Amino acid sequence: MAAVALGPAPARCRSVHWFRRGLRLHDNPALQEALRDAASLRCIYILDPWFAASSAVGINRWRFLLQSLEDLDNSLRKLNSRLFVVRGQPTDVFPRLFKEWGVTRLTFEYDSEPFGKERDAAIIKLAKEAGVEVVIENSHTLYDLDR
Repeated sequence: MAAVALGPAPARCRSVHWFRRGLRLHDNPALQEALRDAASLRCIYILDPWFAASSAVGINRWRFLLQSLEDLDNSLRKLNSRLFVVRGQPTDVFPRLFKEWGVTRLTFEYDSEPFGKERDAAIIKLAKEAGVEVVIENSHTLYDLDR
């Protein structure tokens, strides 16, 4: 899988930005952190089977998600990149991507929901074990809910 080449310096980081709620390029602090000092950047969205199987996800929500992902991919392609949509549990997906892509930095938006906090703690632990720096930024709320 191709990554966007952002510079030749081998000491620079290889970033992955995990799109979740903020499916946009503009006004995205976590994405900006992924770009900082990056030799390469890959953008991903993880399609969690739990979400796909949830009865609370109706046809209109699916349509909106698919259209949003397609729009995001089109925006990235205009910048010579793309969106990788990966199916699976994040705790299964990330260890493989860390190894296959040689990831040194993972960025994503902060999630204040209890399920999100638990999931993110597991991902942070996996990243630390793999030697991957994790950068988390607030961007979908005006107020930091944990302060």
